[in-house]
Amino acid sequence: MPSPFDATGMVMQEAEPLKPYTTFKIGGPARYFANAASVEEFREISIFATKIELPLFVLGGGSNILVSDHGYDGVVMHPAHSGIEIAHEDAETVTLEVNAAETWDDLVQYAMERGWWGIENLSHIPGQAGAALVQNIGAYGQQVSDVVRQARVLDIATGTPRVLGAAECGFGYRHSVFNSTERGKLIIVELTLHLAKQGNPQLDYPDVRAYFQERGIQHPSIAEIRQAIVAIRDSKFPVPREERGGNAGSFFKNLNLVESEYASLREMLWRNFPSQVVTRLEEIRNRFPSAGQIKIPTAFLISICDLKGYRIGGAQVNEIQPLVLLNQGGATSQDVMALAQHVRKTVRERTGMKISIEPELVGFTTQELAEMDEQ
Repeated sequence: MPSPFDATGMVMQEAEPLKPYTTFKIGGPARYFANAASVEEFREISIFATKIELPLFVLGGGSNILVSDHGYDGVVMHPAHSGIEIAHEDAETVTLEVNAAETWDDLVQYAMERGWWGIENLSHIPGQAGAALVQNIGAYGQQVSDVVRQARVLDIATGTPRVLGAAECGFGYRHSVFNSTERGKLIIVELTLHLAKQGNPQLDYPDVRAYFQERGIQHPSIAEIRQAIVAIRDSKFPVPREERGGNAGSFFKNLNLVESEYASLREMLWRNFPSQVVTRLEEIRNRFPSAGQIKIPTAFLISICDLKGYRIGGAQVNEIQPLVLLNQGGATSQDVMALAQHVRKTVRERTGMKISIEPELVGFTTQELAEMDEQ
């Protein structure tokens, strides 16, 4: 087996704890760990992983993942290759080339300061720009796929560079080829975004609309929209802090139902809850109009099942925004998994709905993943 210290010229750390690199502040050691500050280092690390026949995991800002207490038996690459360049600009639009390790919210701030529209509602989302593509992050009426033009990637097995157009990225709700068909096969190196210079504010989301109505602001600026999104997210999603543990953002995905599924949900709520809960469900349906599907916030289902504040070990369902599971200090990955399974089981038994988890589960056994999927 090649030495991790001289086979590629890269400096590899062995048994590096992953906990400090995640917003959840949970996770055991990586067998090998390396920072990557250039495309060439990306390539060297991927070649090294292939040679020693170990899986490669790209760990960006550490949000939206849960790492096993046993760590990751493979090679972990931590990108540190940041930067933003203007590829094209005209009177109406600007095209940006963004290195994958650029902090996402710094990118949003950069665009807002220049009056470039398209990602302002995605303010205050943690993580790196490359990870934004993996999950196709979305919030308050916008999603990153709305502005992505292409992604530059490396094939892990061969080190060969490729360019994927937006259609080839396979974007859907919290979905892309990077977390499905091409998962573990490609490294995102750079993304190209197309932003507008003329504002098209997305203010229909109820929380956003209420924020500006309360302040009597009818035509908010892009800076005011970013300020609103930051304030709304801060009120719902606790910012991970070292002294109080952390979280991975939303742990559960919202539901997008067809008519028959909605009817089944409504019937289950009639059967198991007071009538005012069904009335609330109908209000929510009208509150979140969507073409072709019916959007039901999973937080609503978790709340009516009286799971806010529910705790297992050091892990707890957030009392303000129950989509979030909190590490209240000292939580293990097993605490979080057990809590997530309890939430999913309870929601399914009482509402008939199977809710999906959002974070990537890293380093868990096949059996552990299967048990989570059964709920």
